[in-house]
Amino acid sequence: MPRLTLNGIPVDFPFEPYPCQEVYMEKVLECLQKKVNGILESPTGTGKTLCLLCSTLAWREHFKDSITARKLAQRMAGGELFPGRPLCSWGTAASEEEASTYYTDVPKIIYASRTHSQLTQVIQELKNTAYRPRICVLGSREQLCINPEVKKLQSNHMQIYTCRSKVLNRACHFYNNVEEKSTDKELMKSIMDIEDLVKSGSKHRACPYYLSRSLKQQAEVIFMPYNYLLDSKSRKSHSLDLKGTVVILDEAHNVERLCEESASFDLTPYDLASAMDAVNVVLEEQAKILQQNEISAEFNMDLATSAGLNMELEDIAKIKKILLQLEGAIDAVELPPSATGVTKEGSYIFELFAQAQITFQTKSSLLESLEQILQYLSSCPGIFVNTAGLHKLSDIIQTVFSSEPPEGTAALRPQPLTAKYYKVHIHLGPSSEKKRERTDLWTSSARKEGKTLSYWCFSPGYCMQELVGQGVRSIILTSGTLSPLSSFTLEMQIPFPVCLENPHVISKHQLWVGIIPKGPDGTELTSSYERRFSEDYLSSLGKTVGNLVRVVPHGMLIFFPSYPVMDRSLEYWREHDLARRIEEVKPMFVEPRSKGSFAEVMDAYCDKVACPKSTGATFLAVCRGKASEGLDFADITGRAVVVTGLPFPPRREPRVVLKMQFLDEMKSTAAGAQYLSGWEWYHQQASRAVNQAIGRVIRHRQDYGAIFLCDQRFTAGSVRGSLPSWVRPHVSVYDSFGRAVRSVSSFFRLAQDTMPPPLLQRPASSAACLSESSSAPSTSAEHILSLQKAKSLDDHVPSLKRRKGKGEEASSLCLEYEEELLSPRRKCAGLLDALEHNEKSSEGAEEGDDFPGEEEVAQLPPREEQKGGRKRIKLLSNAAGREPPGEPRARAALYMAAVKESLSQHSFQAFSRALQAYKETNDFDSLLAQLISLFAEDAGMHSLLRGFYQFLRPLHKQQFDEACCSLTGLGCGYKPEHSLLQEEREVIAKERGQDAAGAPKDPEKASSSRRDHQEGLRSAYLRDVKRALSPSSYSQFTAALLAYKRTDNYAAMIPVIAALTTERPEDLQLLHRFCMFVRPQHRDSFRQLCRDLAGAEEQQGQQPLRGGGSAQGSGSWGLKKEEQSHVQGWE
Repeated sequence: MPRLTLNGIPVDFPFEPYPCQEVYMEKVLECLQKKVNGILESPTGTGKTLCLLCSTLAWREHFKDSITARKLAQRMAGGELFPGRPLCSWGTAASEEEASTYYTDVPKIIYASRTHSQLTQVIQELKNTAYRPRICVLGSREQLCINPEVKKLQSNHMQIYTCRSKVLNRACHFYNNVEEKSTDKELMKSIMDIEDLVKSGSKHRACPYYLSRSLKQQAEVIFMPYNYLLDSKSRKSHSLDLKGTVVILDEAHNVERLCEESASFDLTPYDLASAMDAVNVVLEEQAKILQQNEISAEFNMDLATSAGLNMELEDIAKIKKILLQLEGAIDAVELPPSATGVTKEGSYIFELFAQAQITFQTKSSLLESLEQILQYLSSCPGIFVNTAGLHKLSDIIQTVFSSEPPEGTAALRPQPLTAKYYKVHIHLGPSSEKKRERTDLWTSSARKEGKTLSYWCFSPGYCMQELVGQGVRSIILTSGTLSPLSSFTLEMQIPFPVCLENPHVISKHQLWVGIIPKGPDGTELTSSYERRFSEDYLSSLGKTVGNLVRVVPHGMLIFFPSYPVMDRSLEYWREHDLARRIEEVKPMFVEPRSKGSFAEVMDAYCDKVACPKSTGATFLAVCRGKASEGLDFADITGRAVVVTGLPFPPRREPRVVLKMQFLDEMKSTAAGAQYLSGWEWYHQQASRAVNQAIGRVIRHRQDYGAIFLCDQRFTAGSVRGSLPSWVRPHVSVYDSFGRAVRSVSSFFRLAQDTMPPPLLQRPASSAACLSESSSAPSTSAEHILSLQKAKSLDDHVPSLKRRKGKGEEASSLCLEYEEELLSPRRKCAGLLDALEHNEKSSEGAEEGDDFPGEEEVAQLPPREEQKGGRKRIKLLSNAAGREPPGEPRARAALYMAAVKESLSQHSFQAFSRALQAYKETNDFDSLLAQLISLFAEDAGMHSLLRGFYQFLRPLHKQQFDEACCSLTGLGCGYKPEHSLLQEEREVIAKERGQDAAGAPKDPEKASSSRRDHQEGLRSAYLRDVKRALSPSSYSQFTAALLAYKRTDNYAAMIPVIAALTTERPEDLQLLHRFCMFVRPQHRDSFRQLCRDLAGAEEQQGQQPLRGGGSAQGSGSWGLKKEEQSHVQGWE
């Protein structure tokens, strides 16, 4: 396993890391060494998980080495244990300021991600490293409990309190075994994910839930979902001590929202009614017990007990009184006639709660009483009551009073942060009709419509500052989609001195990104509030999707801004027959709003995509929905993502309005530079939702796909600038819808030819994985296996291959290729043969010769073969070395495809008639006149005119060359030898050392002549490449070519060469000419690639395409005369 040194720390990595991975690890180490926070964006597939684990654990090991070095230095009293290696060099992870001398000072690592499914993948990656730290993974009772009596309970709250009761009474034998098994070396040293922990607990008959809490004490790395970390209530319940720890938040794009939601709540009238119902049940039960005890005491009978409820009836009645007072205080707030609700400062919550006698002084006793009531209700088997309201009230009290007020201040005025970051909003509640009517004095204060109390936190920085206040050493936020980073850091409200936007590991030929501002009918595509339901927009969008499903292979994802927009679009498409046209090609599957049916829809979609007889499927979803957030649509399940609009938050929703007002208020203060404006935040939310959606398309290093941004507003610089850094370089704006379709068609043809065929990977869709989170990815072994990162250098994308310097010149390449074995040059048919297969008169034009620039081919020279490490000479007969009958016409077919695409149907018919007349009459003048009328007027078609040179009969080539030079300013590379007849060629062939059949009389002399000629052709070709490409692209080109020479790895070389030579249409001819460097065993694949590109373009050419800029890319007819011979020979 390679070891490298980064920032002075040795890091063991499973394979030789690439530059982007080294940069990522250096940034992680910088955060740890300097004790600062970092925000690191690295796209999916770049190996950020592996980099995080290796760099963090390497730093921790180095930290321990520094402590060991100091201890030894103290004992050696200035001496050296090993000569030549001073102790001071053993470790420098700890700075001079933190001269730790105890191993307990080594920081723990807390690794948090969104779900346990993602943590399972992280732990699988840890097993692939050289590091074996002591770890534990924290989970809930619902996930970890193995007690059958507790597991069968439906309610999570019931499971919690039943478990607590059994533990308290030591009635759970699984819990009783925890203390003994927690010191088991096998358990302490094993690297277990949550599933392994459950299996191990079942094997040892020890409770996995309490076992994980026990292992946490000695663990060096603690894994947990990040809501355990960010929610103060969860931190307290899991007894998390964060002092001095390193906190890593992976998949942190949701942290902002979770921070706000964990510190906020909505208390509805139904919640209060539910809580009062539960208290009523306890009151009635306790009243019965009290009455029975009075009777029993009178007759000296045994007294009934209250099953552990140590509360007087009067105390229970006080709880209900508090609930009634709280309901009355909320209902007493007057709302404006507009029914939009009333908003007050965050500190108002304490005044409101004080009216119900809920204060800092009473909150502890109140929470204890609520806990007892809940425990009592869960332990009474005959009582069935909904305790959700009581649970919610308990959580709310903990949220409001999470921090004690500063000393010397009133209890109603807590820390200033509460008033600064919170707002209280009271509005009419939609669920008040669910409240039961009561007729006694203990009922709700009024039967009028109830009101909802909302206590909203508007700064995720509030939670982050709480974490910092816990004494953490460093906080590292990382994800694949954090852009735009500047606004994200402002929202967090803590400093992030270390920032990184890493590029993707894929090559540019693996991603196509296009902004499509207009549909096929020319209608502007914009899903703005004013136009999103207009008929012209819905019609144009439907036509756009109908065209895209025909060019995108396999699965395609379509994301709408919201459910109403998706529903209305589908309704319109069905009414106007657009849906039927789409489903004729790809059946549509629609993301359901309910979590229960989501797995079923996903399974159906994946089955349709995987069906060999289907043409794929479309999955319609919404941004911020289940499909956009966490599912892994890798390979054929997601070859394209279509974003139909910018998903702005609901502009009139109270929480959105208040959030924007809050940010504008903060922006206007003295510290305003540290805040976004409300408008900036509003646009940021849309951009981040788009980034999450488009992140579904590329999921690993060998994936490829297209992104369609179908909204005119994406053309704005501010919107494009908010896209991820790995997407921005690929973005192109297509003013013409047809141009976009042609471009993406070529992209998919090239990708399918150059990328390895994928295995079907099913996105997470099972009910099991969705029970944890609405968008949790699968944890199945197959899915995890498909997400395994590369463990060797050769598995990575060619774009990440280590490249040599830019000083590689054409001459050195040619010299390296001098030793390459010669391959037979084979016959090539003329253009006339494409019109009529068996034309005897063309035989003379097909006879072999050895002159450059002609379509004829020489007889086959000896060919060397490699076998068993020794060279063998194998003489091939003329017939054995020739192409099959259908193969010689391939070049003519390529040229005809380019002509057909560039000309109208009428013009192409005229072109065909001129060819037929030339074949029959040999009338060159008439042919030339027709060609000039078709190709000379448009400069973009001049290449087609010159390309016809190679198919002319020898006696007309000089005249055609002169005509082309006069009309276009460029000749066709004519040489006198091109006009020679067959007999004259045979004479010259004999003079060059060949007999009449083409066999060399002097093989060494002929071979030397050919090598010189080939070296000249390669040098000329590389000069053309250097002129066509930028310096950096040319450096990539030469590096890929040299790597191919050394390794013979065609699969690694061809994606790079194809991407560089197809970026511009006028450079496509360079790809065809590259055949001279392709080795014999790879030429069939290379020729097929070239044919597919041209053949698919012929299918695309249903409409006349003016300009002809890509004509040169369809064959070798635009080549220099000398190079034609060489390329044709190698084909």
